[in-house]
Amino acid sequence: MSPWRLTQIARQIDRGALIAYPTDTIWGFGCSPEAAGTIQRLQRLKRRAANKGLILLSPELDFLQPYIASSTYDLLASKLTTSTSKPVTWIVRASPYCPGLITGYSDKVAIRLTQVPQVKLICSEIQRPLISTSANITSRKPVRSSLQAHKHFQEAVDYIIEGFETGLQQASQIRDLETGEILRA
Repeated sequence: MSPWRLTQIARQIDRGALIAYPTDTIWGFGCSPEAAGTIQRLQRLKRRAANKGLILLSPELDFLQPYIASSTYDLLASKLTTSTSKPVTWIVRASPYCPGLITGYSDKVAIRLTQVPQVKLICSEIQRPLISTSANITSRKPVRSSLQAHKHFQEAVDYIIEGFETGLQQASQIRDLETGEILRA
């Protein structure tokens, strides 16, 4: 998919579009964290309870800053420089600004930095992170390619990002920033 096309899709995401896209781990559904109606649409599509939080995926910590508590920003920045064998999703204190639809109505939010070129371009265009959650119906296997995304979700999403496959066959590790506890290996 060309950078020009991704820029056009990013503008639609900024207006409330829902996408299916490969991340640095598995295929995901995504949208703007500012689009409450689209987040609710995503939850209905997945048949996911509203009390289950969603991940904010970003190429830059700065895009995540409005959603995380200022008291955790420096600690998070230091943890992100630590090398890991696979992508890590961090559970951190949410800022008061972070919508309950993202946190699952808790005081924490899940965030992950990524360097996937297409995600970087989209986030840079909209100047914020993307919502990320596995591209599946809850408890079913996520799709692994754009072909599968078209087969299962073409009518349910506004765009499917074409042209590259997912990096891994499993989801990211999840760690609590404050305790260091691994919540999912």
